[in-house]
Amino acid sequence: MRKGIVFLVSALLISACSACSRNTGSNQGVVIRVGDRSITGEDITRIVKFTSLENGIPANMVWSSMNSLAKKIIDDSLILAYGKDRGIGLDEIELEKDVQDIVSDYPGESFKQTLLARCIDYSEWKEKLREQLLIRKIVRQRMKSIGPISYDAIRSHYETMPEEFSHPPRVKFVHAIAATRSDAEALLTRIRGGEKIEEIVQGKTLGNGIRADLNTRWHSKDMLPPALSEAAFSVPVGEVSPIIQTPYGFHVIKVLQRDLAGRKDLMEVMSEIKETLLSREREILYDRWLEELRQHYPVTVNYALLDTIRMMNEDQ
Repeated sequence: MRKGIVFLVSALLISACSACSRNTGSNQGVVIRVGDRSITGEDITRIVKFTSLENGIPANMVWSSMNSLAKKIIDDSLILAYGKDRGIGLDEIELEKDVQDIVSDYPGESFKQTLLARCIDYSEWKEKLREQLLIRKIVRQRMKSIGPISYDAIRSHYETMPEEFSHPPRVKFVHAIAATRSDAEALLTRIRGGEKIEEIVQGKTLGNGIRADLNTRWHSKDMLPPALSEAAFSVPVGEVSPIIQTPYGFHVIKVLQRDLAGRKDLMEVMSEIKETLLSREREILYDRWLEELRQHYPVTVNYALLDTIRMMNEDQ
């Protein structure tokens, strides 16, 4: 699915387009009100319709998740109200950059035609995209208050969660892949003649039909094709393998290092732990922030009307 369509779905989560929808008395009523923003039953019906179309799922499944959808609408509206009160906006340059990035995926006028085929006006789509980009900007600014993660916090997490950083037997190797056996044999001849595979790979003097894997990361057995796995875990460290054939080509490897099952070093997982702790801090701050916004901005939901609209539509 193209990213323009993905943006389209998220852009319709707060309010919806003005065409291709039937109006009923229930649909005209206000279902959700957040501060000075009102979301009608008509808006809800269109949100469900487009979410169903763009994600390829039945509309009744979207209706069955209406509580989650309503929460998303409320959360986004609270964030927009917060940004408005603090003068946070999105200028035209920021908007146009993302618009062009999306539209460039589509030749000519096909993007606008795609929108029209789904009863969506381009100018309104653009305005809803602005809202979603603005929400992201507001959230980013609010999350800036999170301080850096200390080394002590990282080390504490590492020491108290030993099972999280265990690893199976693993291996590192330099890796070249040839399209044909003759190309692999030519490479192996060069290595046996005294050239080092590391220098050949890093210097990219492999020749036609040969690719190199320059990332000497750890591999466990289940990460590799069976024949390559068998060689990587049996060839002595420091030695070059014979030619290994897999569905991906003809491989020549040099085993650099092998580890028994154990625990990863702290330095190896420091960035991972830092991101985990940052993500946790963001989640805590985000939830606390939204709770504060709910206390500050009045939120009302007409659940009876929402249920009526859901029952009218979920069996269609």
